[in-house]
Amino acid sequence: MSTETRTRFYHRRAPGDLVFLATVILAVIIVAHIVFVLLNANGGNDIVSTDGDWASWLATWFLNLFTPSSHDLNVVLNYGIAALFYLVVGAILRRVINDL
Repeated sequence: MSTETRTRFYHRRAPGDLVFLATVILAVIIVAHIVFVLLNANGGNDIVSTDGDWASWLATWFLNLFTPSSHDLNVVLNYGIAALFYLVVGAILRRVINDL
């Protein structure tokens, strides 16, 4: 098998792509919390409560950034901005790291 063929089949991941993958996973945790809140998931469930704890910790800087009267809107706005923040920072870091 030639080197070109091998490279086509075994694409190496750049370090920046791994950093971006990590930030995507953090954003998924936050988005899962938003979905759980909107669907009124059972807060006593271990998955829901653990995700809520992790999401609260990840979104610490963004909690109560906006304070609408609706609890669901509050969660969507504040946690949604946190998820977007992680995705944007991850994309920037991927670009910077891969360009090094």
